[in-house]
Amino acid sequence: MKPSIADISKFLDSQGPFDWAVTMNLKKRHPHYQTFLTPQIFEQTGRHYLSLVNKGLFKRQYRYGHTKLNGIFCMELGGLEKRPHLHFAIGSHDKLHKDEILRHLNKACKKIDWVKGDIHIAPYQDKGWLNYLLKTGFSSVVFH
Repeated sequence: MKPSIADISKFLDSQGPFDWAVTMNLKKRHPHYQTFLTPQIFEQTGRHYLSLVNKGLFKRQYRYGHTKLNGIFCMELGGLEKRPHLHFAIGSHDKLHKDEILRHLNKACKKIDWVKGDIHIAPYQDKGWLNYLLKTGFSSVVFH
């Protein structure tokens, strides 16, 4: 039996709690290597972003697998009228100040070649953001 959207949304919500809703626009073509964005690069970019944030915040604790922010993201191609982009739901950590996490969310974005323009970071409000992540289907959602 195929799970319903409500079941999937409930499952995603159980991966939280989440504190940040992040949207990151991506370039369709790499500026130096003449490579076009593929689903594999899309996913690697999302994972790399979360990894950079975690490395900046937790250093060795993250490197050795002891600590990380919980996060999920979805990939949206955007079609002809919109740019490809990633949507993230990212949790916080009890021992870190929200300003420090926000600083690392912005800092990590600047280290990624595929990012186009500024990212949009907002406080996570409710499960509606997770439902928005599901608009392209569960197959586009990645867990980190």
